[in-house]
Amino acid sequence: MPSCPRPLVALAIALLGSAALAQSFCTAVTPESTAGATLLGNGSAGSVSTAQIQAALDAGGVYRFNVGAAPTTIVLTATLNATRAVVLDGAGVVTLSGGGVRRILSINNPNPAQNAPHFTVALQHITLADASVSDGRGGAIYKPHGYEYPHKVSLKLSHCRFSNNLAALDATPQDDGGGAFYGELLERIDIGNCVFQNNRGSNGGAVYSLGSLAVNLVDSDFLANQATGTGGNPGNGGNAGALGVDGANRSVDVCRTRFIDNTSNAFGAGFFSVMYDQTSRTRFEDVLFRHNRQLNPSGQHSGGAYLQDGPWAIERSAFIDNEANGYGGLFVAGNAPGLIRNSTFSGNIARTGLGAAMALSASADIDIVNSTIANNVATAAFAGGIAISSPNRLRLTNVILANNSGGNRWVSWGINNAAAFDGGGNQQWPQQRPDGGGAEVPMTASAQFADPLLAPLANNGGATPTHALDPASGARNSGVGGALVPTVDQRNYPRAGAPDRGAFEYGAEGLLHADGFE
Repeated sequence: MPSCPRPLVALAIALLGSAALAQSFCTAVTPESTAGATLLGNGSAGSVSTAQIQAALDAGGVYRFNVGAAPTTIVLTATLNATRAVVLDGAGVVTLSGGGVRRILSINNPNPAQNAPHFTVALQHITLADASVSDGRGGAIYKPHGYEYPHKVSLKLSHCRFSNNLAALDATPQDDGGGAFYGELLERIDIGNCVFQNNRGSNGGAVYSLGSLAVNLVDSDFLANQATGTGGNPGNGGNAGALGVDGANRSVDVCRTRFIDNTSNAFGAGFFSVMYDQTSRTRFEDVLFRHNRQLNPSGQHSGGAYLQDGPWAIERSAFIDNEANGYGGLFVAGNAPGLIRNSTFSGNIARTGLGAAMALSASADIDIVNSTIANNVATAAFAGGIAISSPNRLRLTNVILANNSGGNRWVSWGINNAAAFDGGGNQQWPQQRPDGGGAEVPMTASAQFADPLLAPLANNGGATPTHALDPASGARNSGVGGALVPTVDQRNYPRAGAPDRGAFEYGAEGLLHADGFE
């Protein structure tokens, strides 16, 4: 099998910390301490006004709502404005509402100097709901960039809920959006244990970051958010049904997070990002993209995630039942070297185009290792599994490519062009398309054609669904080793003997508890 002279092992270590051990790169987002906090309210519902909250924001410091144990909604009479470091803790019972007519919070830095002090606005244990703006950006929260020096403000959201917030399309800049939050040129955006549901914006139905240096997202859910614009960029938006990140020289980490039932009219119904440079990076770990849909029947695409022009890594993640005109699960474009490892792509649909599971850049170094790509459908075309042109820079190792299909039986359904590099241990099925459609393109030179006997998709442990292997599967103990082959499977369960092919390690459950510890 050909050796690979590319520097992807070094890139994987840089992206993931440890190539073989698959050590987590996730950074927890924990609430700020409220010890000694100033209380807002006298212990009863209705005891806190908009003016009192604004006075707290003006003074800065740590505040905790004291409005009793029952859920309480405060319908704001004016948009709040934060201009200094503050912690606002809703005690798990407070909802701040825009009443369907206004934004809830603006964050502004009043100091334009280059040496202005950095400050963080932290919201925790609180719900922001029913906000609405007509100026296009940041339904519930907006951090604009005016005359201040960039990257002097950070936002931290912990144990928050954002629901039914709207940044209405106003037909002006193509970068508008952020139904729940829109942030421009922040130093950091940290989001942990938050839920974003039924928010709408032109781009970024829930969250949109423009020019911020770091986005760290953990243990959160993006559910049924909508990117309502059309045409993409240039155009009138419609990218990033849930989360969009735009800008150079930035890092994005997404961990233990679910993107479910989000929709877009343009690109990336779940996630959308353009990086512009090789110093940026985007990483996913233990992430689920499920049933995200690109809706517009015109030329746009990408149901699960859209990545362009920068390094990326996908670890122990699943792309399930996502749908688009083309590229139902994952789309990678341009100078975007990356790694997919211990991941499952199943049931994704390309309605009219190629790459139901994924479409990959042919000009970038990309590795797929110990992953299962199965049951994806290019309804009217071909390459239901992987769409990639030739020549390419793709290497496959211990990959299962099985039972992918297309509407055109005369062109290969699993992969339309073979990977340039063969890492070994790859298994493919079927070998022939039905009704005389012809032989499938082998994904690599040494790929074995055999039914891997995959069980139906299920929650077999770990953070994301997997296809278990049947006891009789030839994929068991037939994979190869290597620098990028992890010592655990998609469920983060240890290997049982030689590596299995695909994302699931048969028999690993017994090893997980063998020493009495989990």
